[in-house]
Amino acid sequence: MPSSKYSELGVDVDKKGVSSIKGVTDEIFPDSFCSVVRDPDDPESGIILHEDGAGSKPVIAYTYFRETGDYRWFSGLAQDVLAMNLDDVVCVGGVPVAFSDYVALNTMLLDRGALLSSLASGFSESFRSLARLGCKVLFCGGETADLPDVIRTLDVSGTVFGRVKLGKMITGSEILPGDVIVGIRSGGRCSYEDRENSGIMCNGISLARHSLLSNEYFRKYPEIGQKDSKGYYGRFRIDDYLPDIGMTVGEALLSPTRIFLPIVLEILRQVPVKALIHNTGGGLTKSLRLGKDILYIKDSLPEPDPVFVLIGDESGESPREMCRNYNMGIGMEAVVEKGYEEKVIRSAEKFGVGAQVIGRCERSNGKNAVLIKRGPEEYLFQ
Repeated sequence: MPSSKYSELGVDVDKKGVSSIKGVTDEIFPDSFCSVVRDPDDPESGIILHEDGAGSKPVIAYTYFRETGDYRWFSGLAQDVLAMNLDDVVCVGGVPVAFSDYVALNTMLLDRGALLSSLASGFSESFRSLARLGCKVLFCGGETADLPDVIRTLDVSGTVFGRVKLGKMITGSEILPGDVIVGIRSGGRCSYEDRENSGIMCNGISLARHSLLSNEYFRKYPEIGQKDSKGYYGRFRIDDYLPDIGMTVGEALLSPTRIFLPIVLEILRQVPVKALIHNTGGGLTKSLRLGKDILYIKDSLPEPDPVFVLIGDESGESPREMCRNYNMGIGMEAVVEKGYEEKVIRSAEKFGVGAQVIGRCERSNGKNAVLIKRGPEEYLFQ
């Protein structure tokens, strides 16, 4: 039986089967946050070629478009795809060099020109913002595929090419008991963003949209879901305003994933970081993949952003599974030796982003584990 509301929708947070692919790659640090291969022309350097997408977030943009006829709802997906790639690359100390995008769409339902124009606007603004912050990433174009027989609505993803000096690579292998975990917030508004962010990023969107949005959208636009699934069972219209969040339901779910790259680069200039964790798929348990025999105790977490409280209440997902599905307000974690935590916090606050110590590392009993404590409740993940 499915173990969570999320898995009932056909989503496996653990991504079983991925290990079979990892087993045939040429990566040289298989336990690092993202794959790095040795540069054949420079044995002291590593090459990163990282691919990620916006998940099912395009379905929210598509629904908004069908309701309003406005293609501008797709523009924020550009930042989502950039963030999901750039922030994974920097987690190993890599420097992103170039990016390309991939857009697959159902041309029977979407106008290619209007869609690409909206995405181009989003990419242009994101790259300009990064350049102003000293993060120059080249945009190499990409591929657009017309796939009406394959794609119900659209898919937006991208690939980033990066480099890293192997001697300076962050692998997580140096994590020791006594190290401190600093959490950096995913919500609010940082100095280089033009609006408030709900903090949801790109994970858990399937559960969020099914549990929040009214079934009327599934009836009107059957392409946004599986015919034999539970369907949409929420009580909200996409443009319903949520006072606790300060935006509409659709705006909260479409809040572009924060690009942490400028913040992390500032941290790396100040602090010898042992590990960086981008809390995407796996949420607050993402750190399980780093280090050896480490127990990550997260007992000083901030209150979750209101969007996560809403999703938990409306979906009926257990608090334990919410921590596994979502970042719960902590988009990035830095593991540092005790004494460096204040420098990490100040580096984030320089950009108007909240940060705080959320826990510590202890010795585990033979394999990595995450222990999350919220009041009297404790959740252990291994």
